[in-house]
Amino acid sequence: MDWNKTKTIFIIVFSILNVFLLSLYSNRYSESQLIDKPNNTPIAEKLILDNIKVLEKDNEIKEAAYVSGNVHNFSQEEIEELNNQTVEISISDKLVSTFEKPIKITDENTLEKIVHEQVIRGSSYGLWKIDEENKTAILFQQVNKRLVYYNTNAKLIVHWNEENELIGYEQTILDDLENYDVSQKLLPHMQVINILYDNSLLKPDSAIKEIELGYSTLAQVTGTQVFAPTWHIFVELIDGTTEEHFVNAVEGRVTEIQKETEQTVVE
Repeated sequence: MDWNKTKTIFIIVFSILNVFLLSLYSNRYSESQLIDKPNNTPIAEKLILDNIKVLEKDNEIKEAAYVSGNVHNFSQEEIEELNNQTVEISISDKLVSTFEKPIKITDENTLEKIVHEQVIRGSSYGLWKIDEENKTAILFQQVNKRLVYYNTNAKLIVHWNEENELIGYEQTILDDLENYDVSQKLLPHMQVINILYDNSLLKPDSAIKEIELGYSTLAQVTGTQVFAPTWHIFVELIDGTTEEHFVNAVEGRVTEIQKETEQTVVE
């Protein structure tokens, strides 16, 4: 037996085997990378796969500035100008009012119209939510025609009775709401949706019904507050219930806004 020839054959066989195993390993590794990195899939494909529908908007807002404002303290002069109201101020920046004669809400004399006429700076508030069961409506103060979401110093809560008559309200106001700096470039809608998807906040078979721009509290120093442009995303689930999410429109952070304005940030 020619040992040198046999040794050469073994070397060739093992070399071929090594090449085969290396090729097999490379293919398996590539497949695992595709499985382990689903985020490489474009967001449009992810939405299709999970049957998530998006209501497209033509005029998407591309820029907005941070804004700031100061807590308003109600004066005696303001209170004296209110008619048909018994006013109580437990702390200087919160007004609680009761109408001495309730005001009927009708198709002509709407809730918004009454607020504009009867409430201090009533036209600066925008309707956020109506709770028919508790006969209560929440309105938020606006800046640049956009709502300031769930800030205790920029909120109006109104109440009505069984006869559909407005009976009272609680109010806070921010003064000097204005742009804090130059306009910032905002994240586009699809990028915001991708952030929600990657944070597992969008459920399969849901529909994104609305994406609106407003402001959420970024920082507070004594009586001055700074607000960040914030996307509000309204989602309808398959069972008809709804969810809402807030995303910092500049930095892309998901913000949980509690009704009492306690805020935490999800990285």
